[in-house]
Amino acid sequence: MAKSILPGNYVEPLSSYQNQCVKALPGRVFYHVVGYANVTTTGGTVFDVIIPSPDRRTDDKPRADITGLVLPSGAIVYHAALRVPDLRSDRGVGTATSSLSGTNTNRIKLADAIGNDNTLSATVVATNSAAVVVASGTVAPVATTIGVITPAALSGAETLKVYVTDSTGTAAGSTLSSTRSGGTPIIVEVGYYLNDVCADTDAVNLPYLTVS
Repeated sequence: MAKSILPGNYVEPLSSYQNQCVKALPGRVFYHVVGYANVTTTGGTVFDVIIPSPDRRTDDKPRADITGLVLPSGAIVYHAALRVPDLRSDRGVGTATSSLSGTNTNRIKLADAIGNDNTLSATVVATNSAAVVVASGTVAPVATTIGVITPAALSGAETLKVYVTDSTGTAAGSTLSSTRSGGTPIIVEVGYYLNDVCADTDAVNLPYLTVS
């Protein structure tokens, strides 16, 4: 059920876990999905996006995390972003660090396929890999965003993942890992909308019938 933004509403963040949407403009239903890909000490070159459960405990979680970020066919994607966070416990002390460890000149991106880069279209969703590069054996905390003014509806469902590429940005790179206990969460975000259905009789001030 979509939330309607009306004068006086108290607006809260949309729930990615519940696939919550909002009617921010007439005729369109907007979705804001935020999740993360966890880079562990084992590492890898492709990471699934996790939509975390509202249940924060690790030993007692009635609602499991959702693994996989799938955009539906027909979704009109206008925004995609990726962030490598600063994991210092006190950001006022020391040097910013992500605790990631990788091969120099390798890149990181959010995409629907490893061969796609820096594009939002009817068939491709991908951030710019050149904006997130491994240097000096690590990735400095950084964020990248791609957005379009006139998006196209996806011609089919797309599953987004975080990919590690080589220096070209379109081929597989080397293993990316984390030295941090519990891993390094790479934050991802997608904004899209769907066309809303037509209003029903509840939205129309119809006259009452007079029975003689």
